[in-house]
Amino acid sequence: MKENYLIAAFRKTAGALPDAPRLNEDLDRRMAELREIYANASKAQQFHLESQILPGIAVYQTLQAVLPKEAALETVRGYIEDRAWAMRKHILRLMKLPGLYRLVPTLFAKGTRKFFGEAAGFSARELDVSRTSWRLDMLRCPYHDVCTRQGCPELCPCFCGSDDITYDNLHPRLRWRRTTTLGRGGSCCDFCLTLQEDAHEISH
Repeated sequence: MKENYLIAAFRKTAGALPDAPRLNEDLDRRMAELREIYANASKAQQFHLESQILPGIAVYQTLQAVLPKEAALETVRGYIEDRAWAMRKHILRLMKLPGLYRLVPTLFAKGTRKFFGEAAGFSARELDVSRTSWRLDMLRCPYHDVCTRQGCPELCPCFCGSDDITYDNLHPRLRWRRTTTLGRGGSCCDFCLTLQEDAHEISH
């Protein structure tokens, strides 16, 4: 089984330090503690917990034993951003397929309902979901909830930022906007991705 990207990046960082064995043990111990806390989470919730949230928290908190808090945060931010840039490259290759960009708002809507619904700990209010628009306010997010509950709300904006890297400027006719997120202190995450159908709309 492939190791989680955050844990793999941590082990690479720790490998350059003299106390690598202890750091790896501390990370494994913290992951075990977090998994026990969230052992009763649903399958949909576990997808997000295991893919990013719990590893992110465990790595961040373990790094603080050898790095100042801000340096530990920036290190984890770097791990998350590196993955986001890799995902972006993959999506940009797909965007070269003729006409695929036109399906993006619809694909976002379907993906949100499937993977970011109430079963996974999210709560969204759809504002405008159509063939050309995907607009919603995310009112609850487990990334924000769990990071806050585990004493590191400052970690959540790292995950927020990965969305901006991945989805901004994917195509000249796709416009991504988000002015606030729960993790950055807003009352919601105001997601908006629209298809600009003609040159006039693109210029505005």
